[in-house]
Amino acid sequence: MPAGRPKRVTPQTLYAFAHQFYWDLRRLAEGSYRWRLKEGKYNRLLAEAERTQLSDEQKSSVKRQVEEEIRAGRLKEEEKQSRLRDEEDGLLRATHEWHRIEAADEASERVKILGEPDVLRALLRARTPKQVRQICKDAFVTREVEVEPGRTESILVPNWPLSGGSVLPSRLSRHAEEFVAALRDRRFPRSDRPSNQLKQLWFLARALAGALFGIKARTAINLVGSRRPEQMFEESRAGKPVRRKRRKK
Repeated sequence: MPAGRPKRVTPQTLYAFAHQFYWDLRRLAEGSYRWRLKEGKYNRLLAEAERTQLSDEQKSSVKRQVEEEIRAGRLKEEEKQSRLRDEEDGLLRATHEWHRIEAADEASERVKILGEPDVLRALLRARTPKQVRQICKDAFVTREVEVEPGRTESILVPNWPLSGGSVLPSRLSRHAEEFVAALRDRRFPRSDRPSNQLKQLWFLARALAGALFGIKARTAINLVGSRRPEQMFEESRAGKPVRRKRRKK
């Protein structure tokens, strides 16, 4: 644990971090989904979008708007044609932009990213902070990506089934001592039954959340509570009042 007094933190803040760590740990075990753009389909739809012209209805709407400005005295008659061109150009650009957004949405597909259960097992079997940090080095890899013709850049891409902005690997490395201590804690669920794994991940997620603020694992675990995020969701749905049926008169 870091030296000095623990930072003051609310249970809600601890829960927010524990929630994030829990789902990242589950993604390691179960995998996740990412959206991928189908380049060929996107380029075809984009080309179609760029050829779009204003409809007669859109042109009529612009004309009515400009004529209303003239009647209201906000625009001079000699400025009518110039304003019409400006308004139509602006509307056409907005229409093209909307079609580009639609093209990206239509050309995207949801892709299953396989989990890394071997990585999770290695973390759960780690005995030293050094082992934890070594495992976390594999979370992101550097790749050369062509950003424009003839120019490449080195970027970090996730090697684990996590989002690019996940802080789980960095927090595990920084608080490896606390993570190993949580694995050794007598309250840590020891059973190897598959049904017990979620309890293990929730225990570690709460302990890791506490480590961020210099709070002991037991304190963090008690403050956050034992109910896992999906259990909270199920209970909230089950707790909704049942709508009574109206009696027929």
